[in-house]
Amino acid sequence: MQNEARHNKGSSSPSMGGMKPGNTSSVVIIGDHNPQCSIEEVESATAMLTLYGNLIAGILGAITAPFWGKLSDRLGRIKPLAAASTVILGSEVVMVLVAKMPDTISLNWIYLTYVLEGLSGTFILVMALASAYAADCTSASERNVALGWFHGSMFFGFAAGPVLGGYIGMSDGKSRPMLIFYIALVMRILGIAFLLLFVPESLLHRQARPTQSQAEPKSLRQTLLEKTKFLQMFTSASTANAKTRRDLIALAAVNTIMFGALMGAMNVMLLYSEYTFGWGNKESGIFLSVVNLFRAIASMVVLPLAIRWLRPLYSSQGRHGGFDRLDLLLMRTSILSDIVGYVGYAIAPNGVLFTVSGVVAAFGAIGLATSEASMTKLVGGARTGELLGALGFLQAMARIVAPTVANLVYSWTVARVPQLVFWGVAACFTAAGLATFWARPNADGDKYDFEDAVPLQAKDLSDVE
Repeated sequence: MQNEARHNKGSSSPSMGGMKPGNTSSVVIIGDHNPQCSIEEVESATAMLTLYGNLIAGILGAITAPFWGKLSDRLGRIKPLAAASTVILGSEVVMVLVAKMPDTISLNWIYLTYVLEGLSGTFILVMALASAYAADCTSASERNVALGWFHGSMFFGFAAGPVLGGYIGMSDGKSRPMLIFYIALVMRILGIAFLLLFVPESLLHRQARPTQSQAEPKSLRQTLLEKTKFLQMFTSASTANAKTRRDLIALAAVNTIMFGALMGAMNVMLLYSEYTFGWGNKESGIFLSVVNLFRAIASMVVLPLAIRWLRPLYSSQGRHGGFDRLDLLLMRTSILSDIVGYVGYAIAPNGVLFTVSGVVAAFGAIGLATSEASMTKLVGGARTGELLGALGFLQAMARIVAPTVANLVYSWTVARVPQLVFWGVAACFTAAGLATFWARPNADGDKYDFEDAVPLQAKDLSDVE
């Protein structure tokens, strides 16, 4: 059969370079551990497939994320968030069809899932809109904790997903990988329905702005210029003052480098552990669950407690809830944990110490939440969506560059120095740490030119026209 031939292709000959002794079976069993695939050729090909997919999703995400972000300032957060989630649902439907009917649907249709993911703005956009929602409903002084809860919830899902997926996929002692996909589709549909039916809009109704259809026709050059105009908020004179612009650029650099380093190492980390330590799906799932569980703890427990205990020491700088020295301390500490963790990945001699290194690096999640919250403190509430859309563009570009470089380096060095990628990621986090010294927190007690948001329940709806 075509399906069997596809699974046997490239693995039927025991003479392939790097084939480990004892791997006598050439048939690939979907959803099971296949040790005959743990060879250099398969590792390299898998890295390249992921590279192409990330390029497609990253480029499209970089184009669409700013559009979604600015649209959320115009229409509110809920509708764009539900629309982007619906596009992601479409990509998951395509993936299920390809996996369910491999003899009918070409494997190349997987690239359509990356296209749809890119058009949705990717999960980067979903988190950006969720962060904008949190910024709308909280004061600046509470924003670090709110975004920490949002990020922690995401990481908790990453931790629970592999455990639940492994349990469901192996129910009754049988491998049922498709059941996991079906449940994921149902959960996505329920999430979209919950958004539209039960989650209140965080923005009050604003005066309608002219739509694109009401504007005069624009040339292609004007259109392209407008596509990157959103980045001017980091440098334009309309962004408060020079001090605020400098801090925005510094914080955006820190956040983008941290995000790019994390994305670059994510796929290689699993390939490396499976190749070096002989991990299968079970061990990889445990590793992901442990690391993401500690990321959730860092964002949802450690971050709020650190702010509560350390805030009195910085009360003179933080009365107004602006960007202050405590934010910098949290970012630098989290970056240090990332550096130590990724150096640990590179030198870990076994899977246990590799996992311990992941636990140490997990506390770097505090830096992502803190840097995003700090940026929202520097702009008015009316521009939060635009800011996070611009940040989404930078993160999407990081998703293009970082995984591309990481997968290429791993593909070229897997036979000689496979851990080289982790040393490179540690160097990137070091650069992010140095970038924090460019930012100057509001230590003199003067306020930035930003608009403090208040909880949604406290807004006076009588002002709405």
